Amino acid sequence: MMKTLKENAHMFFGVILFSCNTVEVSNFDIDIAEDAFIINSSSNFVGYYYKGSDAHFHYFVSRWDFLKDRFFKLKQEDLEVNQQFNFGTEELRVDFFEDESNIEFGYNEFYKLFIVE
Repeated sequence: MMKTLKENAHMFFGVILFSCNTVEVSNFDIDIAEDAFIINSSSNFVGYYYKGSDAHFHYFVSRWDFLKDRFFKLKQEDLEVNQQFNFGTEELRVDFFEDESNIEFGYNEFYKLFIVE
């Protein structure tokens, strides 16, 4: 029995939505700790997000409104993270700027990061 055009369209868009929301570990580039985070004043820049950790790496994404998001990972020894969680289970926005409501997320010799709530 042939599926209708409407049924095919629903299936197609469902696959697109599913694939846009899933990020594989292999999509993350290894970055150098010193260059991983920069202060960005572009109006297109949304922010940095911690995606979790595994036994070897911490995973992050820098999000943009009109540009492609950049996925990167840092070696565990290159960034001390205060409270890790498993990759893919949660997401936290992190930033350089500290205010009275931000909690320290992690640090290394080049910068300190804070959780943005």
